[in-house]
Amino acid sequence: MEATDAHQLGAPDDYFVPASSLQEAIARIFGLTGRSGATRGEKRALIALRDSLGLDVDVVRTNAVLGERLAHSLSIDWEVQRFTDRNKLTLSGVNALLLGAVRAYRSGRLQPPKPVVPPSLTDFQWATFQPASSKLEAVTRIADLTGAPPEHLGPGAKEHRSVLENLADRALPGVPLDRGSKTRLAKSLADHFDVVWTDTCASTGETISLEGLNTILAGAERHLGMLGMREAKIRRDPLREAGMLVGALREGWTSQAWEGRTTVEWLHANNARGANDNEWQGFYFEYRAKQILAETVGPTESSPRVRYGNTTFDYARDFVWDLKAHTTAKVLPRTGRLSAQQKWCMLNAEGAIRECVSEQGLGFVVLSGEAIMDEDGSFVAWHREFKGRDGAISAPSNSGKSRMRKSAFAPLRLDIFWIPDTLSLDEAIAAGVMRVQEQGRQAPRASGQSGNPRAPKFHLDLVGARSTLLADSRMWTSA
Repeated sequence: MEATDAHQLGAPDDYFVPASSLQEAIARIFGLTGRSGATRGEKRALIALRDSLGLDVDVVRTNAVLGERLAHSLSIDWEVQRFTDRNKLTLSGVNALLLGAVRAYRSGRLQPPKPVVPPSLTDFQWATFQPASSKLEAVTRIADLTGAPPEHLGPGAKEHRSVLENLADRALPGVPLDRGSKTRLAKSLADHFDVVWTDTCASTGETISLEGLNTILAGAERHLGMLGMREAKIRRDPLREAGMLVGALREGWTSQAWEGRTTVEWLHANNARGANDNEWQGFYFEYRAKQILAETVGPTESSPRVRYGNTTFDYARDFVWDLKAHTTAKVLPRTGRLSAQQKWCMLNAEGAIRECVSEQGLGFVVLSGEAIMDEDGSFVAWHREFKGRDGAISAPSNSGKSRMRKSAFAPLRLDIFWIPDTLSLDEAIAAGVMRVQEQGRQAPRASGQSGNPRAPKFHLDLVGARSTLLADSRMWTSA
């Protein structure tokens, strides 16, 4: 992401990635505060932040008033004209509050909701147990007890069966357990850990409640001799984090192709950049991916640097990652003809990548797929008419020619690559897996002019990188 792509908040923060959409910002605020609600609207997010800060602001106040009060408490300069639209907040306004919330979270100022101890764990023998305040915290701690693969929440904040399967295999190897269903396995684990499993530990739809997860967590901690210890610091491992990201992203989407008109309309409806862009699929992947990760993968206290020069990388947890949608081939629907496979994926500016890799390593999350081309011109005609509704004018081309557009994009594979240090980067360059390439000029401002030059960028040979830099991978057509 270039600096001009981000919603700037005045002086840029090198350690903060602005949210690309309101939904992402809301999800990230809920994640930072450890609070959730029946609905996840803007108002509920502001109230969650208010409660975490311990402020006394009436909920009947408008979002604009509440936002200004929150900003003052977070030491954020509030720009009314830019951050509000009548009684609501703009994306820039919510991002300003998100920046303040991130800083407050890292400093320990945000007060998470007080965890509720399950009634069955109120006996003196459990006095040192510290219950998880959210389901995400619970599954993370359960997995970390035995060094199991990292866990994330599925759609609807639902825990995966794998968190119980991994605990059973690692903490009770060889012990016969009832694995007939997720809830039956949970009860069987509780029985073997000698903790009380009640009717409120599970709910409909094979879902374990937070009370149930805390019951399992308490029993497992005692069984493993770790009761009373604050959860072990999550092992900072880029390959472990890559596995978490690839699982969350793959589960967050269906396998269907992205139809161009529907995707462009989604971008427009969500006030996201890219609705007027020919490479709409790249913007869609970035926006939706960041939203999914915000909803299913919680924050950490780490604060890696994400901004280098004019480049802000797309996502950071314990490590920094950039999101790319790559077209491997173009399909002409009339004939079914497929273009030659394109293995080179454009990355970011050379200088930004070199500096980030040298400082802390850098990862790339690459979604590869086939583009269904607009062979009959119907999509480009619709797209031009669509852009015209908002007064947008198509930028002229440096060559004076118009390329065939993509009318749909069919995701095929999700790869995550990790470059740990400069030595690995240099080795990749020497092996021909990465190369620096000059870029064409930006689109000119007017017909007959030349666009501004672009900085050279790294390109990645996906085929070669899968043998040397691959951290995790998932085929898109199979969950």
